[in-house]
Amino acid sequence: MVETPAKQIQDTEWDVMSVLWERERATAREVAEALQERRGWAYSTVKTMLDRMIGKGLVAARRVGNVWEFRAAIPQSEARKGAWRRFVETVLGGTLTPALELLAGDARLTKRQRAQLQKLIAREEEE
Repeated sequence: MVETPAKQIQDTEWDVMSVLWERERATAREVAEALQERRGWAYSTVKTMLDRMIGKGLVAARRVGNVWEFRAAIPQSEARKGAWRRFVETVLGGTLTPALELLAGDARLTKRQRAQLQKLIAREEEE
């Protein structure tokens, strides 16, 4: 699935999404409390972000009693794939070789991780 520009997650939005993925559902106050130590955002800041993220299709909301409950509208795996595609396109010019070189060398993969990477590459070559 190709990620549309509206679904691009900005740096600050990753924090909000992480809380929603972890909790599955949360109020704006709960999200603000979860991010208090890391970000120190006021409730109003978090609420504004959540509202904007609804408009982008990243978050869904429903009214429960007199509060709004929010949840991630896209799976974490989809968000990661989209971020990876954007990284490869913008930073690496659409070429995976530099990314693989980074993973193979600079990332200091364990023997097991290298074996997993080799299996993935072999599987892609078979398809």
